[in-house]
Amino acid sequence: MNLLKITVLSFVLSSCAFLNSVSQTSIPKDRSKVVTASVTNNIIFLFNFSNDYLSQLTPKLMDQCPNGSVQGILTKDETFTYFPLVFSKVKVTATGYCVEKKSKKRRRSKRAKRR
Repeated sequence: MNLLKITVLSFVLSSCAFLNSVSQTSIPKDRSKVVTASVTNNIIFLFNFSNDYLSQLTPKLMDQCPNGSVQGILTKDETFTYFPLVFSKVKVTATGYCVEKKSKKRRRSKRAKRR
């Protein structure tokens, strides 16, 4: 009976971390400004009630790069299990590079110099 209690107790008190997926877009030439954002969601009894937390990730990245675009995005989807079958957490992290948009005046002046 004590062996059963110890086994159940060790199962409940154990925790794990899993890296589910990694993806990356094309890396830009200009990598001077790094932007990072992450979102988390708690899962109770293996029921994920909503995936709406993922829609917060893109605006968080865009807010850090208001005058440009985010490129070279690396996303990681991780699951942390604190109490198996009872409580776990999902964390999605995105890291990218803010690439500033070039103004049209600069392009015109470069074209004028070529002629």
